[in-house]
Amino acid sequence: MIEALKNIGFIVTERLERKELSSDLQNRYSELPADYQEFLQRFQTITNESDNVWFNSIEDFNGESDSGFRWNEFELMGLEALADDKESCDMIRLFWDSHIPILMSVKDGYQYLCIDLSPENYGKIYYGVEPEFEDSAEFVCDSFNHLLEMLSSNEKNDILTNFK
Repeated sequence: MIEALKNIGFIVTERLERKELSSDLQNRYSELPADYQEFLQRFQTITNESDNVWFNSIEDFNGESDSGFRWNEFELMGLEALADDKESCDMIRLFWDSHIPILMSVKDGYQYLCIDLSPENYGKIYYGVEPEFEDSAEFVCDSFNHLLEMLSSNEKNDILTNFK
């Protein structure tokens, strides 16, 4: 998995020892797919050469990275923009409670790929883009491993172009 990302130009800092996700994150996202949990244990950082595309890491999720961009930045932006609208804020929280952002891009606007953790779409990957991150969510593929295969192949995909 990691080697394939290196082969397409991602810069990887590999993890040398196991690290746990914070209890807050584990409580919010208690059912992360096993392939994604295994992937998180393999790296500390993965970015493209321009540093405008990156995978969220355990350090990001735990609030321990030096990134100026928080792992849940898009959720926080939406909540801030709609702070006076309780119903909209509840909908934003509901969306992000079942979608964990895994790959972020500021390459051509704010964009993300996330894993859907809802029972009906468990493990599927979705794409979203500003300004309405939650409403724009579009199906990409059936699993995290399939996403890695798509990213590392030369297959033409308009969505994934912004994540390389």
